[in-house]
Amino acid sequence: MKNLNSPIDKNHSCIVCGMQDFRIIFKKESPRGELFNLARCRQCGLEFIAPLLIEEEIKKYYTKEYFTQRTDRGYDNYFSDTIKDEIRRIIELNLNDLGFNKFEQGIAKSKRALDIGCAAGYFVDYMQARGWNSYGVDISEECVNYAQKNSLNVFKGNYLEIDFPEKFHLITLWATIEHLRYPDKILEKISNDLEDNGMLYISTCRIGGINFMKLFRENWRYYNFPEHMFFFSFKTLNKLLVKNNLKIKKYITYGSGYGKQGTFTRKTADFLAKKFYAGDMMLISAGKITH
Repeated sequence: MKNLNSPIDKNHSCIVCGMQDFRIIFKKESPRGELFNLARCRQCGLEFIAPLLIEEEIKKYYTKEYFTQRTDRGYDNYFSDTIKDEIRRIIELNLNDLGFNKFEQGIAKSKRALDIGCAAGYFVDYMQARGWNSYGVDISEECVNYAQKNSLNVFKGNYLEIDFPEKFHLITLWATIEHLRYPDKILEKISNDLEDNGMLYISTCRIGGINFMKLFRENWRYYNFPEHMFFFSFKTLNKLLVKNNLKIKKYITYGSGYGKQGTFTRKTADFLAKKFYAGDMMLISAGKITH
């Protein structure tokens, strides 16, 4: 592995604005004791960890233990029925916020969906149950094996290296884009793999603007280094989408991380986060820009 204390690669350009002008915000250790920098582009405000990992380095962070011994997000077994039910609940809330039912009703022919970073395939299963030809892709061998054992069309590997014979009406990146080494290249491929009337749904942690995350600074719940590599604001994600011929149709924020889960304090903070666009998560639907 490269020296984790090394400065930003002098040849590195911002994936959003193309500039090479960055500053280090702070340093933080990973659970393995590796020290990473959080860098911010002085031009557009995009944040990312430095150094960025290469593909082979990334894989070692998504072993079985990542899905069975995690506690930072409130669960320790991703494959349990409890977590599956909770993820389904969140899926349905997100789809409702994005107006999915109306979109779904407007698709006349055979419907195709792809979930990138699908983990155990819970969304693939959900869409399959709705009558969609549903597919998923993930780099975790443990998750892909679990999904395939449950008769789901899930592929192991890098989405950038997989060619699909047909385009998709819906492509999703549920809490995924922040994990990706090349989100710019992913969005470029998504734009090519999407039907002209198709939709891209993205959920990801959010920086910038009026935001509960500012209460926590370097202790923010989504500064999980190095699994989370990029941190977008609405503006930076919008610019990256437009660069790849995609236009935002709907935008919502939610989540505060303030107070203990299930308490009145947390529920109140979450309500305010969504009502006043102050959430530290954002939910976006985007469609292709057609000329």
